[in-house]
Amino acid sequence: PAGRAAPAGAEPAWVAAQRVCAVRYKELTEERLLRQPVFVRFRDDKPPEDCVMPERAGGEPAPVLATPAPRPDLALTNLDKVFWPAEGYTKGALIAYYRAIAPWMLPYLQDRPLVMTRFPDGIEGKSFFQKDAPGFAPEWVRTETLWSEGSERELRYFICDSEAALTHIINLGAIPLHIWGSRIGTLEQPDWCILDLDPKEAPFAHVVTVARAIKRLCDAIELPCFIKTSGSTGLHVLLPVGRQLTYEQTRQLGHLLARVIVGEHPEIATVTRNPAKREGKVYLDYVQNGHGRLLVAPFSVRPLPGAPVSMPLKWSEVNARLSLGKFTIETAPARMKQLGEDPLRGVLSERPDLHAALERLQGRLAPARKRPRGGRAGR
Repeated sequence: PAGRAAPAGAEPAWVAAQRVCAVRYKELTEERLLRQPVFVRFRDDKPPEDCVMPERAGGEPAPVLATPAPRPDLALTNLDKVFWPAEGYTKGALIAYYRAIAPWMLPYLQDRPLVMTRFPDGIEGKSFFQKDAPGFAPEWVRTETLWSEGSERELRYFICDSEAALTHIINLGAIPLHIWGSRIGTLEQPDWCILDLDPKEAPFAHVVTVARAIKRLCDAIELPCFIKTSGSTGLHVLLPVGRQLTYEQTRQLGHLLARVIVGEHPEIATVTRNPAKREGKVYLDYVQNGHGRLLVAPFSVRPLPGAPVSMPLKWSEVNARLSLGKFTIETAPARMKQLGEDPLRGVLSERPDLHAALERLQGRLAPARKRPRGGRAGR
């Protein structure tokens, strides 16, 4: 801030105070400086002139001044329009939910191409899938132009890096948000491998059994894995790969894992894509690992009765008592506040030893390859 002594060391660069961010810090020094400050998020709800130096030490986020940027003008519309008729949830309630969950959700959205499904008249009205940011999108909402194989042209994707950008996107009538597995700058190296457990007509208890089997397998080969609800009827198991693989390699990894699980649980698990041929088994969808393939973002709302959300889970919660219907726009913010930490967050940062894990996985595949076709392994 102006009037303060310049810090020692490299030549400092002073900026005008035009944008606010929150930081966590260990304590205030005697010189009234922040010790070990860590950036948390930008604050678009607080003008710079309202910022003052905190009077107490501790780790609470404190608003401090950061780099210049234009303050967004958020003009919200039709907040009273009912989006969920049975529950009476309005568009305003949807926006309020996304604002409340933004600190937890934004880490998964930052630097990733985002795709919307818009419901301008709520879940019972017409909807449309939209990759391309509208031409009227304000300049302060970040976009990136990328080639879309499906559309066979360049598209301008939203990149949601702030609570204000998230609010703008939801104000367009977007309910679920889908994201790429990779980030701008490393588009061919995803952060995770996904196994989408799709029950269709299979009992949800079998989904839980398959998920726990994947966890045991990953523990055995020393490969971290995390889990969330899909927000619909299934579960998503996410394995961090730390941008060490291409999409094709990630898909191969998912296929190998799925083969082991189906080999161990052939009565309830399958990799057959055709729903009519699954025989009521849980489908392990590893094909979702691919360039441009989408994952419903953690904490994303689904356009279904009850307004369920895609919720990160602790593995201890994946049991016979797990009920997907309890994670909604009403309950999710309070749940995360109570948990205090996101059990899925490690999928964004962990970089496991994939070479060692794959060697161990090959050992699990070898017995299956030795079995005679149509036969069974001996006891």
